[in-house]
Amino acid sequence: MFLFDVCFDLDELARRNMHVHSHFSRCASGEMLLPDIVRAAERAGLTDIAVVDHSNLFKDVEVPAHNELLKAQRDALDTPVRVRIGSELSAWGVGKYSETPEVIRAMEYRLFAQNHYQMFYWEHPEEQTPRGYADHMLAVLTELFRTDFCDCVAHPIAPIKIRTIAEPARVLDCISDAALGDLLAAGEAAGSAWELHAGATLGFPAFARRFFNLGRELGVHFTFGTDAHSLAAIDPAPVLEQMKAVLA
Repeated sequence: MFLFDVCFDLDELARRNMHVHSHFSRCASGEMLLPDIVRAAERAGLTDIAVVDHSNLFKDVEVPAHNELLKAQRDALDTPVRVRIGSELSAWGVGKYSETPEVIRAMEYRLFAQNHYQMFYWEHPEEQTPRGYADHMLAVLTELFRTDFCDCVAHPIAPIKIRTIAEPARVLDCISDAALGDLLAAGEAAGSAWELHAGATLGFPAFARRFFNLGRELGVHFTFGTDAHSLAAIDPAPVLEQMKAVLA
């Protein structure tokens, strides 16, 4: 479900940081308590944030219970920032998800990661080559878009966690504009936005520019996310100018 209108203005998009982790994510700082997250968002001049703790097969993060706790804390705050509570869910294989359909559909915001290949349980392609990983990520997302699960794709297609091949960036060379365009269109038809992820944009600038420009041509929905694991990272300002330079 699209939460915002189509927008390609990075200054406007960056007023909504839709990828923030709380202390319930074991990779986040202990300072990431919801009241402090919200105050940091206020200081940064943000209008919206999404708190999306990791959902994985370890079940070290009990997403439904923690979501209820975070919602209660949010509802007790007096803030102009619109706060959505959800999860960074795992699409860990083709048609394989870290929560049941009932749990997924009950969430306020469903951000899906399809490329955490460093996790021991993550499905890998049979052919562990750049082409194999490219085809696998496309297949995972294509199947995800056949559901009504996904509000947004996190760090889309970025090969940031592939450790089984020597040059993970070569995965992106195996994705043609035609294949990428078909995928962007499928996401749009499914009601899924695409995250402009700070780390993925700066880490893979050539692909990020191609991805963003093709998305603009097709008129798809984008969101902005810093993947904040600390209070300082909630403010997009430190990376925004660099991202503008990449995506221009």
